[in-house]
Amino acid sequence: MKNQTKLALLATLAGCVGGNIMAGNITNYTTGDVLLCFNAGGQYNLVVDAGPIATLTGLQPNQRYAIGTYNATTQLGNYISSDFSGISWSAFTWLNDDTLYMTEARTSLNSETDPWLASSTLSQANVAARLQKIQQGAAGNITFKSANSSSAVVEPSASKSSANYRSGGLSYYDSLTGSYGGNFNGTFQGSPENTTLSSFATDGVVVRSDFYQLSPTSGYAKGTLLGYFEFAPDGSTTYVAYPTTTPALVSLKRVGTTNTISYTTGTYGTYTLRGTSSAGLTAPATTWPVISTLNHGDTLTHSITDVTTDNNRFYIITAQ
Repeated sequence: MKNQTKLALLATLAGCVGGNIMAGNITNYTTGDVLLCFNAGGQYNLVVDAGPIATLTGLQPNQRYAIGTYNATTQLGNYISSDFSGISWSAFTWLNDDTLYMTEARTSLNSETDPWLASSTLSQANVAARLQKIQQGAAGNITFKSANSSSAVVEPSASKSSANYRSGGLSYYDSLTGSYGGNFNGTFQGSPENTTLSSFATDGVVVRSDFYQLSPTSGYAKGTLLGYFEFAPDGSTTYVAYPTTTPALVSLKRVGTTNTISYTTGTYGTYTLRGTSSAGLTAPATTWPVISTLNHGDTLTHSITDVTTDNNRFYIITAQ
């Protein structure tokens, strides 16, 4: 009896790695460092310098990066919310050309938000000036609490009642609220905050906020999604870069010596189809011979052919 050709399908996504963002310094702040801020409507805020925006934009698609520049227990837990429930938080920064980077809260964990809109240089300069007041206010409170560090500062929520605020500096809460009741004193198009529920600690589910780049434009344009921040019930924050659907091999059809492989990729990264015979299975999958670089830029199903006389053929998709 003629031997039947055996085919196997494998799929994986490479490059998902953890790490800590290079620590920033609030008193020696560098424009472009990302500020991660927390408040719970109480007496204190926590302002964190999470490090340079270039660290986040330099990550690989789907790479996870732990924000290690604050202490969830001694700073966030002791002064903002002991069980991390009812916390409002956001992340943002600005560049000298008035490019803004801003979070937008997801209403559904796995559904991306409608992007913030980029606007004129003048309009975004007003937002950047408001953001700078937060850094200035935190710098003036570096010695306010013994738990404070160079990269994470517990500060009073009320700026006017504290002598620790330098001229022009404001607390995170006051800068965000302002006399117009929110949105960085009405200079921005919406609120960057995400707020955890009272059941956050017992629900055991993270909350996510998308992170957009808003480059100044002569009119209006949709912001560019860079990734999302994820706040967990243990008080930790992680950034996930360029989120994309995991590549998958959908189906395979063989006619003669031609294999037709259907697959999906994501919207970011470089995807590669690799294949090997049974003899090559002992080698790491990421070193299997390259068959082709795959189409990407959407999450639709595409097809590619591979001509081979191998009786046993294994395939994998890798991504960078």
